[in-house]
Parts: sequence; C-alpha cells; structure tokens
Amino acid sequence: MTIGITGAGGQLGGSVLNELLARGAKPGDIVAVTRNPEKLSAFAAKGIAVRAGDFDAPAGLAAAFKGIDKLLIIPTSDLRPGARTPQHKAAVAAAKAAGVRHIVYVSTVAVRPGQNLLQ
Repeated sequence: MTIGITGAGGQLGGSVLNELLARGAKPGDIVAVTRNPEKLSAFAAKGIAVRAGDFDAPAGLAAAFKGIDKLLIIPTSDLRPGARTPQHKAAVAAAKAAGVRHIVYVSTVAVRPGQNLLQ
C-alpha cells in the first residue's frame, strides 16, 4: 500500500512524514508531494519518493498521484478569497483520475455552503 501526502514540504506534511516513519512505514511505500521537491531532500535520502505537485497547476497532479493507494490532502495556505475550493476540487479530481482508492482531506477552518469538493 502506497501512502501519499500533499503539502509534504509544510509543517503538517513534514510531521506526518516523520510520524509515518516513526511508526514503521517503509520509506518506499510513501510519496511526498510538494511544490518544492528540493525542500524534501532529507526525506528523499531516506527513500521516500518526492514528487512535484501544485494545486495551482492541476494538469500535473494526476502524474504526481500515480500509484498512490491512500492520499492525505493537506490544504494550501493560500488565503486569497475563493482560491482553496478550486484547488482542492482539482486535487480530488486528479486523485480520482490517478486511481487513488482512499482520500483523507484535512478540512479548512470550517465547512461552508458551496464547498462541495466531491462535485
């Protein structure tokens, strides 16, 4: 089973990667998706696959998610009004297109009307 983590270059993403390793996950079963792969060179050196993926460039997300069975989608820190919902919809659509079987989405501050990510 391959586990993917988006936002892996951020504080939460890095913590999740460290926790997976601490709990005995095999580095070869982890994919770290980030806008800046060079930030994750220490994880790559441990055997974790590091892939480029940017919610603002959805055309490349399906390739970043290829071969992942379970995916943790960590929201971006983008606070522009209306930016996050399209980003996250694109991430979910790309995960579906890549054949990801299970998605865990870390919610933003609160669910609001009109934020249906599954449409």
